[in-house]
Amino acid sequence: MAVAVCGGLVFADANAQSAGSTVSFEAETDHRERGLSGSDGKAALGVSASVPVTYDLGIDLDAVTLRGSARHGGADIGLTLAPRYALRSGGWDLSAGVRGNVFVGRAGTSYAELTGEIARTLGPAQLVLSAAFAPSQDAIGGSNLTLDAQLSASIPGTPVTLYGGVGHTSGSSNGDPRAARLRPGGDYLDHHVGAEYTDANFAAGLRYSGTSIGKDEVDPLSRWTDRHYGSRVMAYLRFTP
Repeated sequence: MAVAVCGGLVFADANAQSAGSTVSFEAETDHRERGLSGSDGKAALGVSASVPVTYDLGIDLDAVTLRGSARHGGADIGLTLAPRYALRSGGWDLSAGVRGNVFVGRAGTSYAELTGEIARTLGPAQLVLSAAFAPSQDAIGGSNLTLDAQLSASIPGTPVTLYGGVGHTSGSSNGDPRAARLRPGGDYLDHHVGAEYTDANFAAGLRYSGTSIGKDEVDPLSRWTDRHYGSRVMAYLRFTP
């Protein structure tokens, strides 16, 4: 099973390994993950690929422009490498893997996470539950755990899919100010809702994203502080050859 995030729509494809490699190109008005901007609130370009190694083992690759984001030490490019193992059991699609997050040209900012997802499809709807745990690392000032639930459903007879989700991020801090990268004000909740229109190889969508982070919880003087953590409506376009 592959679980992918495209502009905000999360979906799982249990046949991804057997279907062969895929690649997608995307433009978005703001690159956000877990409610936090990774592109300094600016437009971003990205490319994602999924490469099957065996039937149950695959590798996901992503590259995105970060526009000098303070959250990632001023990096302009972010790369992700995520090998994962997948299986299907009792109507559920399950996967587990490791994800490496690399920020080009910025030493001391790259970090790794352990990931896991379970997904189930019921008619036009799909539920995806996921977890990502980053053991304590200097690059993120401690440890980090994100739990996430996402639901998507296509509107019958239309090319439109509606989706939404909630997440909770928590962790420990070793006193390093880099803890503000993934948790600007400490533990927090994030949420999003969106709609996506698909036509052949193209998709376009709108997504609203927000967090529970308050301005009084964030240190405005930290070099790792990115003010783009509040409510935002984003648009995106995606092309999958």
